[in-house]
Amino acid sequence: MTIPPPSTTETHPARRRWVWLVLKWTLLALVLAFVAWRARDLWSSSEEQVRATEFQWQWLLLAALAYAAGWLPSVWFWQLLMHRLGARLRYRDTARAYYCGHLGKYIPGKASVLVIRAALLKDRGFRPSAAALTVAYETLVMMGTGIALGLAAVPLLFPNVDASRFPLATRWIGRSLEWMVAHPFVPALVLGGACLAALPLVGRLFTRIATKMTPRDALESQGPVGIDGWVLSAGVIAFAAAWALHGLSLGCTLQAVTPVAADARFPWEDWATWTGAVALATALGFAALFAPGGIGVRELILMEALAAQAEIAAAPAVVAPVFLRIVWFGTEIVVACVLYYAVRPAARSDE
Repeated sequence: MTIPPPSTTETHPARRRWVWLVLKWTLLALVLAFVAWRARDLWSSSEEQVRATEFQWQWLLLAALAYAAGWLPSVWFWQLLMHRLGARLRYRDTARAYYCGHLGKYIPGKASVLVIRAALLKDRGFRPSAAALTVAYETLVMMGTGIALGLAAVPLLFPNVDASRFPLATRWIGRSLEWMVAHPFVPALVLGGACLAALPLVGRLFTRIATKMTPRDALESQGPVGIDGWVLSAGVIAFAAAWALHGLSLGCTLQAVTPVAADARFPWEDWATWTGAVALATALGFAALFAPGGIGVRELILMEALAAQAEIAAAPAVVAPVFLRIVWFGTEIVVACVLYYAVRPAARSDE
């Protein structure tokens, strides 16, 4: 008896999955190796090393509080989207699903966040299909706002641009960056105006992308959904506040690992720089599909942005992103566990 060979339709998808799996872990290993090499290079070039006895641990607690609070505008916007689809959910139920869903981003593939949040709202009477779509919308608006803020802050993040170091063919890019550094508010205003003008187009684009991000089986019971300009504008404002709080978390972490000076004060004037660095690093880390939670990518961008600041030594620039990752991950676990067990399951609520 002859055993028929496996069909092409069965072998090709499996082969593609294996190729993607190998490629993904190879890319992640290369990124982590490069981050380690770059961190060692910066550390060895620092005149001052950070010692454990110099850590100001109380600032790490403030960093954790700022980070946890930074997700509250996101919870509000997600609930607003679900209310537009007819949901009547309590804010604490939405917060429970939102914070617990954060842990899904550490699972490769980025789709676990949608699945976890949708599952936690199922017993609240909200359709998993609609929940998954609104999670995708919320994520896109948040990351889009982060990219915009990060690009607007590029002149603050990399202030020491030397056009002469650029190859001759790209010298115009270096001169443009030098001009942006000399006039940092002009690019921010131009980018902000362009984003506002493009909101209707961005809303339609996000609708299409969010539909593709949502698992196909979840879309079967969900009709077409769109984001109008008002909702999208509200989301941009909410996420600007969210990114500002995440930037404050980075500032507190920097304060924790920076040696105390006699005339030390909290550098509020650097808040915009912290916000831009965190927004750009997190958004680009999210776009790196091979990196669970953006690990490696986020740390590399933060290290480079912090090391480019004249007032930040190389050693704190290396240590701060690592501690920020630890603080954020620990905060996500603690808040998710507290909300998961504290907010008791309930049927659909009319609150």
